[in-house]
Amino acid sequence: MARGDTPSVRRMRTDDLEAVTELTAAAFSRDLSDGVAKDRWRERIAHPLTTDPDGTFVAELDERVIGVAQAIVRERLWILSMFAVEPGTQSGGAGSALLEHAVGYGRETEAGLIVSSNDPRALRLYARAGFALEPTLRGDGVVDRRALPRAHPGIREDEDLESLAALARAIRGAPYTSELRYALGRGARLLRLEDRGFVVVDQDGALWLLVAREEEAATALLWHALALTGAPARVRWLTGDQQWAVAALVQARLQLTVYGALCVRGTPGTLHPFVPSAPFA
Repeated sequence: MARGDTPSVRRMRTDDLEAVTELTAAAFSRDLSDGVAKDRWRERIAHPLTTDPDGTFVAELDERVIGVAQAIVRERLWILSMFAVEPGTQSGGAGSALLEHAVGYGRETEAGLIVSSNDPRALRLYARAGFALEPTLRGDGVVDRRALPRAHPGIREDEDLESLAALARAIRGAPYTSELRYALGRGARLLRLEDRGFVVVDQDGALWLLVAREEEAATALLWHALALTGAPARVRWLTGDQQWAVAALVQARLQLTVYGALCVRGTPGTLHPFVPSAPFA
């Protein structure tokens, strides 16, 4: 970006979807050469635009979209669902301007959540916006099937989303109802252990979200999700409070690495036991 060039920020529109889909895929190194993968990614970008149109923004330079920020508000909780700036233009002020607009959308909320990558520019912006940064771990690899315990007999598939609202409110700080509806509509599976917790496994068999009242239930649900994983498993954004999950991933022989941060403002829920949703925290 040449010196003196200043990006402008405006509300995102439906006709921005194609440009934002391509921009965010490039920013996060996602391969959209497969038509199904591109459709899924476009739908992921479209969800916040549909539910929270006033919280989605794009940055433009010379009438070209170079950045996006999408925030959603659920009751008293604000979540940054997407934040990306075109590679090569991150230092031009677009990121700061976008985040300022997105945070402004949640001005009246009591708490906020962001899951962040290792990008130092993003981490700096979140810290300056008043978020506490909690370093996180990720686990990757092929699950050692010999380590799988017997499935808990109380775990079953369920799509009664409203009945999960109180639990999600206590742990996350707000219900996931619209986000769960989005996930299930795209082939995800929701499994619950009575009223003690639930886990969502996406259409590719990856863990998408886990919320529980206590660690015993959370561990049983995590093992159940790992048993369903056909491809290499990936579990991300585990804070230091989630040692129950770390222990299971070590036993399953997944590789642990430090990756990103869970960024927290105010007091959401207990955030324990908890594995956040990448797109919707």
